[in-house]
Amino acid sequence: MRAAHDIHAEINPAYCAMVLAHFCEAYRQHQVQGYGPAAAVAYLVLPLVLSEDLAVAFDGCNKNTGLLVWLDRSPRVLMELSQRVNTTLTVSTEAIRFGCIAGMLRLSHLGEIESLDRKVPAAVSGGIAAGALKRARLLGIWFAGAGSARAVMEALGVSL
Repeated sequence: MRAAHDIHAEINPAYCAMVLAHFCEAYRQHQVQGYGPAAAVAYLVLPLVLSEDLAVAFDGCNKNTGLLVWLDRSPRVLMELSQRVNTTLTVSTEAIRFGCIAGMLRLSHLGEIESLDRKVPAAVSGGIAAGALKRARLLGIWFAGAGSARAVMEALGVSL
């Protein structure tokens, strides 16, 4: 018997907003000035952390791995990244919108997305959501370590 994959649960705006909140909080904690990530960078998060075929690229990684080392170890992350980002633009926008309305996220006057430090219940942060939340935190730490949104975009080969 095959397990069913529920794509609608994965693109639920509330779930995606929670993933982005974890990313933003990890970014803020590891960014030198304590700022949140640029809004443009947030659009890279969901296609990278929700993709089951990229989940193995995070295996054996920790907060000290860093973005460039991770990309060097897993060059397939860059394959079709632009298509992944374009496919999830609406999902990411809806997640940001929901997060702001629900008080999970905030857009700053500088164009950054900030997590409002809401605690996630253990029942939600465990189980199948745990993997995506861990990957989101790792990306937050690595993106902050890259130094700027421009450095992240260049490392991933993305242009605006």
